[in-house]
Amino acid sequence: MKARPNPISKIESFMQFLFEDFWERFFPSPLEPAELEQKLERFMESQRSLLGDGRFSVPYIYDIYLNIKDHQQLMSNQATLIKGWQTRLIDYAKHRQYVMREVPVLRLHGDSSLGVGKVRFEVVIEDGQNGEGGNTQQLDPSQLAALMARYPTPQSGSAPAPSTPTAASTNQSYTMPPTAANTGNLGASTPPMPPARLLIRLPHTNPQTYIIAKPVIGIGRQLDNDIIVEDKRVSRYHAQIKYQSDGQFALFDLGSTNGITINSVPNMRHHVLRNGDHFTIGSYDFQFERK
Repeated sequence: MKARPNPISKIESFMQFLFEDFWERFFPSPLEPAELEQKLERFMESQRSLLGDGRFSVPYIYDIYLNIKDHQQLMSNQATLIKGWQTRLIDYAKHRQYVMREVPVLRLHGDSSLGVGKVRFEVVIEDGQNGEGGNTQQLDPSQLAALMARYPTPQSGSAPAPSTPTAASTNQSYTMPPTAANTGNLGASTPPMPPARLLIRLPHTNPQTYIIAKPVIGIGRQLDNDIIVEDKRVSRYHAQIKYQSDGQFALFDLGSTNGITINSVPNMRHHVLRNGDHFTIGSYDFQFERK
C-alpha cells in the first residue's frame, strides 16, 4: 500500500503557520534554538505518511532555511545544536512509534529572502525512505551513540565559520569518507604548534575569526568539516590545513572541483602558508595569520 500524507496533521500545521505568521510579521525577533526545535518537531509531524501496516513514516533529511542574521548567530554553535535537535526528533519519533530510517540529517542554510525570526523547512525523500525502513524503536543507546558520532562537536575555540546562502540544496545523504580524517596527534619530532588563526570574510558580513587549535583543519560543505562553507561551488571536502613536522602550516586541495585561489593565483593545489597569505574558497576569503 502506498504511503499517503495525514490530512489532519496538514490542517493543524497550516493553522499553526497562520498564527505564527501573524505574530512574527508584527513582532519580529531573533530565532532562538528552542523555538527552532519546536518548529522542527511540528514540521516533522506534518510530513508523516501512513504506511500499509498502520504505522506512520517520517522523513529523516531536513534542509532548514533561516534569515541571514539568525543563521550566523546559530552557526557559532551549530554542531552542538544539531546534535540536540537530532536527539529530540529521535525521542519524539520513538514516543509516537514512527518509522524513521536513520538518524535525522539537519542542514542549515542562510536565505536572504526570509525575515528575522522566519524559518522554512524542506525535506529530501530518498528512494525507500517511506517504505518499511527501520523503526526508531530499534535504536538502542549504543546504536544511537555510534550514529551520532558522525556529527562531532567542535573543540573549544574551534567554532565553525558562518555560511552563505546556497542556490539549491543537495540530495546527498550524510556520509563520512575515509579521506575526511580531520583530527590527529603531533608526532614526537614535530615542534609545538604556534598560535595561528584565520580571518574569514564573507560578502556583506563582518569578518569572523577562527582559531587554529588542532593540527588538521577541514574546510568544505559537509557538516563534519571544521569550517563549513555552504556554497554550491564548494566541494563536500574541499581543502585541508595541516601543521607539518617542519613547523609550517600547509594548505592542501582535496581534489575539489573548483580549486583554491591563493594570493590571487587560481587553481592551486598545495601551498605552504605564510603570515598574511590570502586564499579564497567559494565566496569565503581567508587571511592566514601566525606568530
